[in-house]
Amino acid sequence: MSRWLTRGSMALLVLLVRPCLAADPPYEIGAGDVIQVLVLGQPTLSGDFSVGTDGIVPYPFIGHVKAAGMSPSELERKLATLLGDGYLRHPQVSVTVKQFKSQRIFVTGEVSRPGPYGLRPDRKLSSLLQDVGDLGANVGHEVVVIRPPDPAATPTEPSTDGSERAPSPAPSPREGPMLPGEVEGAQVYRVNLRELRSGYPDRDIQLQVGDTVYFPKAAHVYVTGFVVRPGTLVYEEGLTVYQAINLAGGVTERGSEKGVRIVRLVEGKRKTIRPKINEVVQPEDTVQVPERFF
Repeated sequence: MSRWLTRGSMALLVLLVRPCLAADPPYEIGAGDVIQVLVLGQPTLSGDFSVGTDGIVPYPFIGHVKAAGMSPSELERKLATLLGDGYLRHPQVSVTVKQFKSQRIFVTGEVSRPGPYGLRPDRKLSSLLQDVGDLGANVGHEVVVIRPPDPAATPTEPSTDGSERAPSPAPSPREGPMLPGEVEGAQVYRVNLRELRSGYPDRDIQLQVGDTVYFPKAAHVYVTGFVVRPGTLVYEEGLTVYQAINLAGGVTERGSEKGVRIVRLVEGKRKTIRPKINEVVQPEDTVQVPERFF
């Protein structure tokens, strides 16, 4: 008996000390959202309702109901209270958000349907990826999130969900031309598209209202000289000099892996680099394989 109690106590202790993941914050209904209200046994009181620009929902019998700023569960309780005040006895009300339109971000780049998108309650980039649907055939290896500066807030990394926070992508150093939606002081986050699609939790960031999500065209790497198939390769993050040469068919009998050069554009000027064979290439690099000297 004491042994059973000991094991039970240990199991209870494990449950008590086990860290719990925090739930996603409740969605706040706003102007433009479409909500679905279901009242059990009352089809005339059930249906889809748009939240007006003033945050008001016109509702049968009750009239105008303030919905903006409330979560769906809060609105459920409010409607149940109003309907129970002289209309129905013990009304059972369910409220869900059918169309998220009040909290918007902008999507551009290699997507079939660019434009404004409503944030889902979890605000995850992966959720947005599902809403965006098919990406263009020329989409690149990364997703770029451009976050406008907030003068009232200290710049922070995008937060992941849960109390056990995984590292989020840090803002990228400023380089190259201005990105869509970028202004002075904006934060730029780059997320590997393949990793995001694969469900890596530490790559899935939470978006904020006003973000621009950019799907750039694929970058390229060029392999020239004494290889079997000189030409253009689609850039993939982590691609090495050795892999690029192999993708070009490998070195010919007249070529040599010794003396391989990379021509790279640095601050608008061409720079020639002598890389190691396992060195990672950068977008728009040109890998030059020289002729073998006998």
